[in-house]
Amino acid sequence: MRYIRLVTNILFLLAALSPNALCADVPCIYDGSGFRKMEIFETPGEVSGDTTLAGPAQGDRGSSSFFVPILSEPTEEIRSTVDQVKAAVDPGEKIVHNKAVEIAARSPGPYNAGQVCFIDEYLRENWRYVSDPRGIETFSTGSNTIQLGERLGTEEEIVAGAGDCDDYAILMASLLESVGGTTRIILAYGSTRGHAYTEVYVGPVDDDSTKAIMNWLRNKYRCNNIQGHLTEDDNSFWLNLDWNGTHPGGPLYSSERQSIALIRDEYTKTVVKLPPEYRPRIATGRLYGKVIDKNGYPLSCTLMVTDTGSDKKNPYSVSGSGAFEYELPPGNYEVTAEKPGYSFAKRQITILEDMDVSVDIVGAVQEPLNIRFNTEAVDPVKRCVYYTRNAEGRQVFKIRVYATGSDLYKIKSIKYSLHETFEDPEHVSTDASNGFEMVLWAWGRFPMPITVTTKDGNEHRYMYSFTFRSQLEDAQRRGYRFIDATDAWDVIGGY
Repeated sequence: MRYIRLVTNILFLLAALSPNALCADVPCIYDGSGFRKMEIFETPGEVSGDTTLAGPAQGDRGSSSFFVPILSEPTEEIRSTVDQVKAAVDPGEKIVHNKAVEIAARSPGPYNAGQVCFIDEYLRENWRYVSDPRGIETFSTGSNTIQLGERLGTEEEIVAGAGDCDDYAILMASLLESVGGTTRIILAYGSTRGHAYTEVYVGPVDDDSTKAIMNWLRNKYRCNNIQGHLTEDDNSFWLNLDWNGTHPGGPLYSSERQSIALIRDEYTKTVVKLPPEYRPRIATGRLYGKVIDKNGYPLSCTLMVTDTGSDKKNPYSVSGSGAFEYELPPGNYEVTAEKPGYSFAKRQITILEDMDVSVDIVGAVQEPLNIRFNTEAVDPVKRCVYYTRNAEGRQVFKIRVYATGSDLYKIKSIKYSLHETFEDPEHVSTDASNGFEMVLWAWGRFPMPITVTTKDGNEHRYMYSFTFRSQLEDAQRRGYRFIDATDAWDVIGGY
């Protein structure tokens, strides 16, 4: 477009301070927490050539913009330009409508944010930049630009259109208007160079749907903020579709002055709807960890998470692995566990959005069982020690492990966890008449985890140091016989 120099800085300052300027739209940014006005520069300044871009950018120019003025009424100098730009937007032309429907159908239904994004992406990805003639400003209608793109395109390459920034903005507005959108074209100008870009009306900033669309855009394009303009008289938001960014809502263009060319403003503005694939995003953090006893063994239980702000209790089931993982809304919580026969400490935690919090809950047995575990290497009847040899030729001994104590009647079963070298490392005994004994052929020593399950369903964990060397030495001192039971089938048995 033609680059127009301001007449004087005084005229600019007067325009900025005029009633129209005070009511004009202001640069606005949405950062996830809400809409906020950007800093407005009330005095003009030279915008050097390297701070503005004449062609489509390859990446966003930072996360925020600089030297973005209030949008104001066009001066007489550019009013004819405004009229020509508005006249070039032709959403009613059949070729424009067909192209708009073809693109927007990827997000079917009433006019929605998905359609805006697909049209924006189509132009960004398939545009060819070409300058206007020197000293002559031309404005291509949307329909003419589409026809030009079809002539330039090939089977291997799609061309949406070709031209400079105002041709791009006109086609963008034409396509969006053709599927029900409300658009305007911003004319940016100053003492060095000018630019044109499209904005699309989204809706009132106080509406939850408008905020939901902003968050949807931030998530879709993985960007920190969305930029556009806030119309103060109706408190509504217009989304920036300038090609200088890489996505809808990219950084606003920097210039000394910017004015609006309202497109088809005689019609009621259309609010953008949420895309059909939209799913509300609930801000959450992640709580994970495990519930264990004092020996580090997992406990199945009920995890109790209490929101300290509302005192609402949330019970979660924890399986036998003891591990848990749950998503929680941001807030302060008290975490503990519940299991009959155990007591658990309480932990205070704070959950933040997209934050992981790890908590281990340790349980202590409230009433320990009055039992003890015993190891016997000597046959109590025949007063001898049986041994054989394993596949490696190592001498192994017949050993009995069992429980005694006044609380033996409370026990339902005992599970012995043997060394990993055993073919079947776990053995469960349910016979109370012999002390829930386990008979095994073994050598050496190793830690033996033991799980006692009581009749009321509780589990008690023990770490038993399995060894019998001292018993073998005592048997030798007492003169007990050591009998090779390799061929004694009545002796060979056990676990």
